[in-house]
Amino acid sequence: MIRNNKMIKSNFFDLESKIVVIAGGTGLIGRELCRGFVEHNSTIILTSRNKANGEKLEKELNDFHKGKAVYCQVDISIEENIDSVIKFVLDKFSRIDVFINCSWPRTKDWMMNVEEVPYGSIKENLLNHLGGYFICTQKISILMKKQKLGSIINFSSIYGVVGPNFSIYDNTKMTCPPAYPLIKGGIIAMTRYFATYFAKDNIRVNCICPGGIFNGHEDIFVKSYSQLTPLGRMGKPEDILGATLFLASDISSYITGHILMVDGGWTTW
Repeated sequence: MIRNNKMIKSNFFDLESKIVVIAGGTGLIGRELCRGFVEHNSTIILTSRNKANGEKLEKELNDFHKGKAVYCQVDISIEENIDSVIKFVLDKFSRIDVFINCSWPRTKDWMMNVEEVPYGSIKENLLNHLGGYFICTQKISILMKKQKLGSIINFSSIYGVVGPNFSIYDNTKMTCPPAYPLIKGGIIAMTRYFATYFAKDNIRVNCICPGGIFNGHEDIFVKSYSQLTPLGRMGKPEDILGATLFLASDISSYITGHILMVDGGWTTW
């Protein structure tokens, strides 16, 4: 890039020096993010509740990029866990440049219709999922305030922006649980709140809203979903990576409070 007759190195993928914490790192999207950041020479701390899965992914990543991935067992709904991972990262790396939350805690009775779901389940999911996102964003923001620098990326969903289209679940065992849009809409509002509150401290807080990501879904569901998407297909985990790298990198330094739809055009119709 040439500016004012001087050659300036593009910082679009200048992620090599970044310390990146990825909550929910062993999930469908999280695994792809871990691989993508490691391939761009970031140092990642991947977290999840499942220790066996976390350690397995840590080994897989380090087999190709030695020393670039560290696993830490974390349940985002437990405040002490968040304090512990922050201390762990600071002791080892002295800072956190990027925090990404794509974790998805949920109860065993998650996939229930609104007529059936007990209030206790709604409360538990809101507390663990939305509450977990809040406590992570709060504590990481306070840390980044001391650094005067940082990027936080939360994950919501198209159903945090638009209402569920229940027709796509016809003749399947699936539905959109009522807690899901409550949580995902809350994450969007929370992201905007933190973005404006901590903007003066050079902390950027943004949100990615994926559309449906294929995960072994039934053919009938895939067909119904794809017909309602301008690009004519469900998403893949790798479709989310570019947007996340962009918001983590310094080239997006003037973007905060943004809700980035990565949905194949679903929300344009």
